[in-house]
Amino acid sequence: MKRLSHWVFTVLSLITLSSCEEEMSNIVTDETAKDVTGNWKVLKLTRNGEDLSKRLDLNDFQISFKADGTYSLSEQLPFVVNDAGNYTLSDPQFPFSLILQPEGETTEVPVKFQFPVVKGKRQLSLTFSLGCSSNTYQFDFERQN
Repeated sequence: MKRLSHWVFTVLSLITLSSCEEEMSNIVTDETAKDVTGNWKVLKLTRNGEDLSKRLDLNDFQISFKADGTYSLSEQLPFVVNDAGNYTLSDPQFPFSLILQPEGETTEVPVKFQFPVVKGKRQLSLTFSLGCSSNTYQFDFERQN
């Protein structure tokens, strides 16, 4: 009798688990493509976690991304690129990097990409090193338009 009840319990458990699996596979998990178009102004700049925003005038530095896949920079700050060019995301729905290619250059520059919502506003965070790999810069931007 114990064997029979154990066997019945096992069969019922397998049926229950397999029915849950079917339901989970039917859930739609479409993620929209990330839209970075617009003008982005620097909110915060850190180097190795230290806030540099109070030491530098960041008011005029912006990066603009256009729907045609081009970007431009206004004002100069130490940044991973110095010239306008083309951009793409490593994956339109789940990007881990923003790939910049300055005009006239064949080299693509990948930049670590994050796209969080902070205090109800979308932000863009770009992280990279300039030459020395022990120095990591993070620019946090907020869309202006």
